[in-house]
Amino acid sequence: MLDKKRSVFDIRPEQDDHPYQLYRSTTDFVRRFVNQAVFNTLKIIDNMGILYPNNIRKMGCFKNKWPTCGHFDIREGKRSIIAEMESWNALPALKDWMFHVSFISLTRQIHTEFYTYQVLWSVPTPIYPEPQVTVAVFFYVAASTIYPPHFPVDVTYCFEGHQFMHNLNIPFRPKWLYDILDMKTMMFKTFTF
Repeated sequence: MLDKKRSVFDIRPEQDDHPYQLYRSTTDFVRRFVNQAVFNTLKIIDNMGILYPNNIRKMGCFKNKWPTCGHFDIREGKRSIIAEMESWNALPALKDWMFHVSFISLTRQIHTEFYTYQVLWSVPTPIYPEPQVTVAVFFYVAASTIYPPHFPVDVTYCFEGHQFMHNLNIPFRPKWLYDILDMKTMMFKTFTF
């Protein structure tokens, strides 16, 4: 009999319960990897439900409460935007400003509902109780119907005349409202009636 030379690749673990036995083929490895990934994802989703039992999330720089995807409607959206605007209004630079929130539209696409709101900001004065110039901020809220009900809604906002979309994690700057108000006031003064 000829002695067979043992190759490095022929070495097998001596024990049957060795962890390498689980990876006998690429298919076994991929199956175990995918199963573990799905299990971990489901565990994370389940834990999110425990962390937010009241179907309300605190979002943005001001940590205001926003309803989740499964519990969002027009009234809850307006209530949340009013709370966010009151946080803006609490800033010292905007203490004399007033705002009004109105619902504009609801658009349904395949798996998402898009809510649009308009917030009008103005600075009434004793001379002009009805302001000559207002600043509009448009809020867009996307509530997914395929995500679990405890997932947060996606909230973005845009100032009139601008295309840049802000999200609630970007710190709000009162200067953004003042810039638009000043520009509109300068234009208003150039008109003759």
